[in-house]
Amino acid sequence: MAENRKKRLGELLFEYGIITQEELINVLKEQKIRNKRVGEVIIGLNLASQDQINWVLSKQLDIPYVQMETTQLDLELLKEFPRILIKNYNLIPLIKINNTLVIAMSDPTDEEAIQKVKSFYKNDIELSLASFKNIFEMILYIEKEVPLEKH
Repeated sequence: MAENRKKRLGELLFEYGIITQEELINVLKEQKIRNKRVGEVIIGLNLASQDQINWVLSKQLDIPYVQMETTQLDLELLKEFPRILIKNYNLIPLIKINNTLVIAMSDPTDEEAIQKVKSFYKNDIELSLASFKNIFEMILYIEKEVPLEKH
């Protein structure tokens, strides 16, 4: 999988048979015109679903792609985690394992978000990818069901 890191998302989508070479060429032209990410253009053109993009992105980044359920959330961890980080950066702290915090993000390439989490949580962080929709659903649940701790 290490070789996938060097390949671009569009190339991987082609290699996995999700889009054709002709579609990839058209997507790259559209990307330049629209000034958007390849995945956004592909979804906008209905060539692939968000789930397909996320699955390939997780392969490219060599991180897990997760689908969260509210029953899987660690309520104690959520109580102590800054709500502003969750909402501003579309991320969910999933679990602490030893001194490692596992978080799900809709954009695991967001270096600013990762640095903000690291400044709060001083130990190791492991990333996983979740769809924006799934993160949004979890945030709604957290806002409704998880009380805030006083910091």
